[in-house]
Amino acid sequence: MARRIHALRTENYRSLASLELRLGDVNVLFGPCGVGKSTLLDTIWFLRDCASNSVDQAARRRDHGIGLLWDGASPDDAIVIEVESASARYRVEFGLSAGRIEARASERLSSVAEDETKFERAGGADHVLIWQESAADPGREPHEYRLREPNKLSLARYLDANPQDTAAVELESALRFVHHYASRRLHLYPLQKTGSESGQETRLDDFARNLWSVLRNLKDRRERDDRYDTILRFMREAFPKTFDRLEFEQLGHSGVYASMVEHGRQDPIKASGISDGHLQMLVVLTALFSERRDQGSLVLFDEPELSLHPWPLAVMGDAMRTAASEWNKQIIVATHSPVLISQFEPDDLLAVEIDADEGKTTVRRASEIAEIADLLEQFAPGAIYMAQEIAPQGGRTPK
Repeated sequence: MARRIHALRTENYRSLASLELRLGDVNVLFGPCGVGKSTLLDTIWFLRDCASNSVDQAARRRDHGIGLLWDGASPDDAIVIEVESASARYRVEFGLSAGRIEARASERLSSVAEDETKFERAGGADHVLIWQESAADPGREPHEYRLREPNKLSLARYLDANPQDTAAVELESALRFVHHYASRRLHLYPLQKTGSESGQETRLDDFARNLWSVLRNLKDRRERDDRYDTILRFMREAFPKTFDRLEFEQLGHSGVYASMVEHGRQDPIKASGISDGHLQMLVVLTALFSERRDQGSLVLFDEPELSLHPWPLAVMGDAMRTAASEWNKQIIVATHSPVLISQFEPDDLLAVEIDADEGKTTVRRASEIAEIADLLEQFAPGAIYMAQEIAPQGGRTPK
């Protein structure tokens, strides 16, 4: 099943006053600090959070929406997030009351080709209007469905009524299979000190808390698929002089611990002695390859370059391209690394800046920026970024 978000539109979400973005298989966001790269990732994650849990739970994780509304918006304006797959478009509007997000959002699902409404819900309503997919008459009327949990979004309720709507199924699946890995929030210290809780899962959670358990389970499946071997292959490419393999041990009934075997050393290095760079790379690779090739998912990375030498970053870029082309992954990366930026084609690169006068985030595809077209023929994108010829932080260029 194709799980791709082809377009993202936002209004009034922090600095994203009005933004429309077409998304490819790999999308690398780069630019100065504080211009909205992480915010752009969070729009998708917020919508996924609302769809998987509830609007009030997702808002609670973001201070109930306090400070979320774009500074230039009216207090009565809504925050809008719209995602589009190949065939379906899903628009959600979040109203605010006293600066806090209201739990019952406005929603509309429509077809891309005809812009025909599939379901619609007014803000604050405890019911949704659903047009039956099987209705053949041009004057078809919607049916009203009461929502058992009105604080949740209505997409799943629509699919209960129209399970045969493949376009809606694909869009709901694309949202359900979003994963978000923000490097500064990863739980690396507990992994080093106490290990992972033992489980049967093979998907890395969004804080990497279950890393050792996932890798141990993937290792046990080596005869059935190549996920574990793919992760180790890229690790050996990233650290050719050190990394050889991993060893795992069960800690009682509830824990899994790991050690790393290095070339030329007799004794394995316990997780407590593994460098942050090795752990960071292992997390990124596990996020990319722990799901089956046919699974398909959208993976969001925020600053995956932390603690890493330029060579592993070059390998990381190769791994991301491989995951997109061969493992059915869609990837969005927010990065400050010129090395990582240089691993991708200009079509994959998105320069994120902010209009200082209006406080609005702007995004331009590097391949469409006329003033650097000649430079891209001669220099790596990261070098152009370092020279502040594209998405500059400001000030003079360092010598």
